Amino acid sequence: MKRNQYWYPIDNAGKIFPAVSKDSRSSVFRLSFYLKEKVKKDFLEQAVNNVLPRFETFAVELKSGLFWYYLSANDRPFQVEEESARIAKFFSWQKNNGYLFKVYYYENKITLETFHSLTDGTGAMEFLKSIVYKYFELQGHSLEHDGRIRSQLPHDVTGEIDMFVDSYDSTNRKSLTEEPAYHLSGEKFKYHFSLAVRAQVPTERLSAVAKANHVTIGQYVTAAMAYSIYSCSHDCRTSKKPIKIFIPVNLRKFFPSNTLRNFSLYIKSTFSGKESWTFEKMLASTKEQFADQLTKEDLHRRINSNVSIEKNPFIRILPLAIKNLAFQIGYYYCAENISTYYISNLGNISLPTDLDPYIDDVEFALGGTCMAIASIHGHTNLMLNSEFKDITTIQYFLKLLTDAGIPVTIDTNYKEGYDEIL
Repeated sequence: MKRNQYWYPIDNAGKIFPAVSKDSRSSVFRLSFYLKEKVKKDFLEQAVNNVLPRFETFAVELKSGLFWYYLSANDRPFQVEEESARIAKFFSWQKNNGYLFKVYYYENKITLETFHSLTDGTGAMEFLKSIVYKYFELQGHSLEHDGRIRSQLPHDVTGEIDMFVDSYDSTNRKSLTEEPAYHLSGEKFKYHFSLAVRAQVPTERLSAVAKANHVTIGQYVTAAMAYSIYSCSHDCRTSKKPIKIFIPVNLRKFFPSNTLRNFSLYIKSTFSGKESWTFEKMLASTKEQFADQLTKEDLHRRINSNVSIEKNPFIRILPLAIKNLAFQIGYYYCAENISTYYISNLGNISLPTDLDPYIDDVEFALGGTCMAIASIHGHTNLMLNSEFKDITTIQYFLKLLTDAGIPVTIDTNYKEGYDEIL
C-alpha cells in the first residue's frame, strides 16, 4: 500500500553524490527512447505523474540531516521540459519541484535524466519503461505488459531495499587500495559541454567479431578503447601510471534482487603504459581480468568493504558538513584519481511485445568523458562522450571497429557554429 509520508536513507552507493556533485561533475546519467511519432507533451507529463506513486524511491526530495543526507516523500506535481543541447547537465532539484530526475522531450524523443543518488541504469530503465508504457495507454492504446512493466505489477517493498546494506557481511572484506591512473588531458569545451558521438552498429556483427576473438562484447569494447587511448596518448607509454578502464557491473545478476535503487559495482581493466601492447594482448588481458573480478565471492567482499566505511562508528558520528569534506577528498583519491575512462553497458533493452512496435531506438549516455552502451532491435548504440576538443581517441576507436568489418553509422550533438561558442 502506498504511504503518504516516508523517508529513506540514501543507499550506500549513492551517499557520496550530494557532497561531490557540481556543474563540472553532475553525477547525472540519461536514458532515452525514440518513438515512431512526435512526442505529445501533455500526455508525457500526465504519464510521469501517474506512475510516480508506484515508484516511491523516485517520488522523493533530498534533505540534509545532522549526520547524513536522506530522501523524503515528495508529492508535488512533476513538470516535463523541452530537451536542451547539453547532455546530463547538473540541475538544481530545488528548482525542479524537489525531484532528483528530469524528463525531457524533443521531437520523437523521450529522455529521463537521473541524479545517481536515486538509482543506477537498471532502476532508471524500469522507471522510463513505465513512463512510456503509460504515455501510450493514456492515448487509448490497448497494451499487454507481459510482466515487464514495473508500474503494472503489484507493489513490492523489495524494490526499495538498499541491497548493499542488506548483503553486508562484516567478516569478509577486500582491500580497496588503488594506485593512481593515467588521465586523459587536453583543451576542454567551454561551459562543461560534453560532445556526444553515437556509433550505431549491428549487434549480431559486433557479437560475431567479439566471439571470433574469444571475448564478450563488453570485453571487446573495453580492450578497443584501452588500445585507442594507448595508441593516441603517447605520453601514457612513458607514464608510471597505468591506463585503467572502469566498468560498472549490475549486481542483480549475482545477488538476485528486485531493487530499484543503486546496486552496481565497478570492475576494472588495468594496462601498464610502459608495457608494449598490441590489441590482441589487450584483449587477452581484459578477458583474464574480467574473469578474476566477476565472481560472486570477490564482488561480495567489495560490497562488505564499501558498507563497512558507512558503518564505521567514527564516520557515523561526524556532522554532515565534515562528512561532505571527507567525501570530496575521498572521491578524488578513490574515484577520479584511480580511473582513466568509464564504460557502462546496459545490454539489450527488453520491451513488452505490444509496446515494442512504438519504439524506434534507445540511447544511454553519461556525462564527462566515457562510453555508454545499449542495444535494441538488432543494433547497438555506443555513445562516446568527451569533454575534450581533440577526438583522436574516438576516431581511432571507431576505425578499430570498421577495420574489424563492423559497419558503423555516426551521429553527434555537435552542430555547425559550436566552434565559435565552445
